[in-house]
Amino acid sequence: MEQNVEKGLGWLQKLLGLQKKYGFLSILKGLFILLVTGYVVFFALNPRYLLDKFETIQLEKHDKEVAKRFKTDAETRVTLNRLLNVLDADRTWFLDIHNGKKNLSTGLGYLYGDMLVEECGDGVESIEHDWQDIYLPKYPFIAKVYEDGYFWGNVDSIKSIDKSLYFKLKSNDVNEIAMMFLFNDDTPLGILGISFCGDKKMNPPLTGRCIRKAGTKIGLSFAREE
Repeated sequence: MEQNVEKGLGWLQKLLGLQKKYGFLSILKGLFILLVTGYVVFFALNPRYLLDKFETIQLEKHDKEVAKRFKTDAETRVTLNRLLNVLDADRTWFLDIHNGKKNLSTGLGYLYGDMLVEECGDGVESIEHDWQDIYLPKYPFIAKVYEDGYFWGNVDSIKSIDKSLYFKLKSNDVNEIAMMFLFNDDTPLGILGISFCGDKKMNPPLTGRCIRKAGTKIGLSFAREE
């Protein structure tokens, strides 16, 4: 015990001697340099350690994002199914918006849409495969809905503004449609849509109330998973 005390006192005297000779800050700087040097030598001799840590973090992040995506899509599907039944619509859908590669000269990002979630009425064919990787600026009417926030009415009113979108909707047998852009703050999340096919017509006041309510639910679902 006495020997340990003597050793401790000896080290203390040495430290006090160094402090008087070089100063406290100089000692701290020296210790910091030794610490950094140790890390550099360790990672130089064990490069795989850092790579393994990085890969582990990336995998954990990916797993969390996948889990969030499954949860959000499941909640969106429930909302779309309820919307389909309440309005007696033929299709309800959510077009997810994502950013593609940037233009090399302008730096502007491209804007694409994928119909990730779709609910169809009995006997109505799914068309989500027709709405994958859609370049949205190609359709002027989409830009108009983006500015206005929403649209519901007969697809014939779209023809004068956007023939490409009009004929694409007609190829899906859509007669009337409702669309609403959803946002997270100022960032667009996607487009919530309701389609009425053949001779079926919507109830505009009911459709307006329901699409706003459903849009709020889906927007909150995405916001919770950030």
